[in-house]
Amino acid sequence: MHVYLVPTTHWDREWYRTFQGFRARLVDTVDTVLGLLDSDDGYTFLLDGQSIVLEDYAEIRPDKRVALEQRVGEGRIEIGPWYVQPDSLLPGGEAHVRNLLEGRRAGEAFGPVSRVAYTPDSFGHPAQFPQIFAGFGLDHFVYWRGNADEIAELPAEYAWEAPDGSVVAACHLGEGYGNASGLSLDVDRAAARLKSVVEKLQTRTKTDRVVLLAGTDHQPPQPHSKQVCEALAAATGWNVRRALLRDFVTDIEATDLPPFRGELLGGLVANLLPGVWSTRTYLKLRNRDCETALDGWAEPWSALGAVFGLPDERPSIRLAWRQLLQNQAHDSICGCSQDAVHDQMLGRYDAAEELARETTMRMCERIAGLGPQRRVPFSEELDIAVFNPSPHTRTDVVRFNLDAYPPFAGEDEPRPIHPLIWANMRPGGFTIDGRPVRLVPNDEGRRVRFIEAQRDWAAEFVAADLPAFGWKRFRLERVDEESWDEEDAGREISAGGVSVTAYDDGTFDARFGDRALAGLGALESTGDRGDTYDYDGVPGTWMIGDVAVSRRRHASGIQELRVERLFGVPTLTEDRAARSDRNRFLRVVQVLRVAPGIERIDMTVRIDNEATDHRLRMLFPTDASVDVFHAATTFDIATRSTAPRDGSSWLHPAPATFPAQGWVCANGLTVVAPGLNEAEVTPDGVIAITLLRSVGWLSRMDLHSRPNHAGPGMPTPGAQCVRTTEASLSLLDGLDARAARDAELGLLAVAAGADPLAQEGEPLLTIDPPAVVLSALKPSERDDGFVLRVLNPTDDARQAVVRCGFDVESALAVRLDEAPSDQDVTLRDREIRFGVPSRALRSVLVTPRGGRTSARQ
Repeated sequence: MHVYLVPTTHWDREWYRTFQGFRARLVDTVDTVLGLLDSDDGYTFLLDGQSIVLEDYAEIRPDKRVALEQRVGEGRIEIGPWYVQPDSLLPGGEAHVRNLLEGRRAGEAFGPVSRVAYTPDSFGHPAQFPQIFAGFGLDHFVYWRGNADEIAELPAEYAWEAPDGSVVAACHLGEGYGNASGLSLDVDRAAARLKSVVEKLQTRTKTDRVVLLAGTDHQPPQPHSKQVCEALAAATGWNVRRALLRDFVTDIEATDLPPFRGELLGGLVANLLPGVWSTRTYLKLRNRDCETALDGWAEPWSALGAVFGLPDERPSIRLAWRQLLQNQAHDSICGCSQDAVHDQMLGRYDAAEELARETTMRMCERIAGLGPQRRVPFSEELDIAVFNPSPHTRTDVVRFNLDAYPPFAGEDEPRPIHPLIWANMRPGGFTIDGRPVRLVPNDEGRRVRFIEAQRDWAAEFVAADLPAFGWKRFRLERVDEESWDEEDAGREISAGGVSVTAYDDGTFDARFGDRALAGLGALESTGDRGDTYDYDGVPGTWMIGDVAVSRRRHASGIQELRVERLFGVPTLTEDRAARSDRNRFLRVVQVLRVAPGIERIDMTVRIDNEATDHRLRMLFPTDASVDVFHAATTFDIATRSTAPRDGSSWLHPAPATFPAQGWVCANGLTVVAPGLNEAEVTPDGVIAITLLRSVGWLSRMDLHSRPNHAGPGMPTPGAQCVRTTEASLSLLDGLDARAARDAELGLLAVAAGADPLAQEGEPLLTIDPPAVVLSALKPSERDDGFVLRVLNPTDDARQAVVRCGFDVESALAVRLDEAPSDQDVTLRDREIRFGVPSRALRSVLVTPRGGRTSARQ
């Protein structure tokens, strides 16, 4: 028997203390580690699989950086491969790729980065993790949580296979990631305890290897590891050594192990903690918005901007991703930390989103011809450029803020401020290419207001037939006639073959052509005596109050229904066993929109929540029973069953809910709900989307849905979400992952100039066939050009055809880490072709002719 004792600590960067509170202890910990490395030649240390802690330490101890680099370079401290230890299920797939890219980049500033995908404490794992890890040359995955019944039949080491066939050697920590923590200073007593742990572990190992992790959450290093190893070896005759994870996994080959294929979403041997999918949904919504702003907008247009010689935006994109990734640590994005932690997260989200938005605006305004200073023509009539971020032709609604830069005029101009801003204070309206424009109030709160009489309006219109990854020019003109919405008490709106009819109870019917769906949008509130980790339902009714419905229709064809509902939500009784007769109020305002040329229903939901200890869901019945359905998941479309999982033998009972990555489809109805990660589909065909979960404790011991504590028993009044939460949803007829992404991305309108860099009306990049989905279009990490990545979520292999609207120097296959790959890629003129196997990702490094080395303006 070979026993590997790995000195380590599991470092939650923020959790029941804030980042700075924990960093103070991190400094003590790493100081101690460096001292032990100096005094004990055989000492090694695993720094928890994330690189950010190196930066956190070096900021406070810059004088120790050289010593830290030396020990990492010697291979005595194992670092990375993650930038932060993420939650595995809530961030999108591309966010995981950026996490590993940044982890490698940040780690290599100190020394060699681990090739072991160490993910000890995340709450379950997606089925495509092996494909992600393979794309970074990571052959081994070491973890604890997530197994269902399959682990009872599998050894501690098995071959975990992704849906595309990628395989990683998975090493399960059967006794957790702290199985050798807190060792007694009595060496013989410590050795006796470890002997018992090893005897349990060796019953499952196929490799005659056992790993002991000498450390747990925020635990200081234990100085007597050498003596403990010697005592354990003497008492057992085993080969016992201090080591790192890379030593333990050496010679563990996936080809020698029994296989398993599927996600790790069970609680047989460890708490799964599925309530984190809906805890503090305001964080999840901000996270998804930031991801989309980066991988859906800033990265693609920075990559395409470089084709036209625009400045290198990789530094701004990297800054944004680093802010966002810090929020994707598992105790952060999951919402299961003390309130101060989540308050501090909001600033990071702001920084990430603003960097992404401003980078996108800079690129698009430059491409549209505004010039280096991006000066908007000094007129209340101007050309607008509408940009399409999709690799296919689009028609959609877009808004243009009636704003301009610079806002103040020079002495040669007749007015002191820009005419477009001046127009916000005067009656009248606008047209787009001679058609009426809908004026809507801008409620962002970010618009600069120089005069108290200034109004903040946006011009809303349908932009039709936009070219793939291209733009189209529209003429905005001022007219004397005002063109406001017609408002009345009507209950029906329609555009083309799509219609919506609202009812007195706030529900609505929808029609897509010949297909009708009834009773959509009901709200369900149940009591929740749980905590930030788990929902714990309480039966009882709630009071439905007033319902108000109004209709708005505009001459442009855009139509809306506004449904406002007021509810009385019961508090819990003092013993938390039932709902009381005392109510707190909750207001839900729902706006449903249809528009000509757009085959979907868009919906915003605003929740003004004063209620506590409850879960709020929106229900979408599909008018038929459901056995299986589909949902977006990490780099895939998952086929799921409505049959209940038998978790009777599990430590943590199986939930009826599941984590979703953007949309759910059952019986042909797709509910697009980006950032609302928790869903359920019932056997009778109801799609339930969790909008809000309000709880007041970080962790409690008295739950029925979990057998034991999950964290400190701290009050978290901020997790009650007594605030306004707003989400965007869409309804589609049929399963179309591309259309679901379109609904989330929207369009962008900016002012256009006279000398655009890209030709108006021409596509810059198209991808066929429609079944192949764009996953990333980003500037290359190291080289000139950009990386194009696609996903084939179907059961059949596909041939991807990419057509560029510019000359291409080369197109080479790369892995997810952007190292060269041996996949075949064919380039002919401006057309790139490559195969994409079933459920696979494929990445290509595209170098435009001229590339990034061309002159910058």
